[in-house]
Amino acid sequence: MGTKASNSNKTKENSKKTEKNQEKQRKFSSNDPDVVLNLPAGLKYKIPDKRQRVLVGSIVIGLNVLLVVSVILYFYSPAFQDFVYNVGRG
Repeated sequence: MGTKASNSNKTKENSKKTEKNQEKQRKFSSNDPDVVLNLPAGLKYKIPDKRQRVLVGSIVIGLNVLLVVSVILYFYSPAFQDFVYNVGRG
């Protein structure tokens, strides 16, 4: 019989927690559809525009190509292998 009382207490606690979470979400939510995350310090993370996405994508792809080329050079060029070895020592 004690389980029913403890279950009702747990549901009351859970409902209080969800109410608090919903209040926080309402407080930090924004009506602007471009805002992805609204932080408490007044910082807003917005969806990046096309120019920013292209720039970041270009940087990522460029660095990946540089990595692949350097790995290929490392395996096939003894001079580059010595260069990497000497740079790592110094």
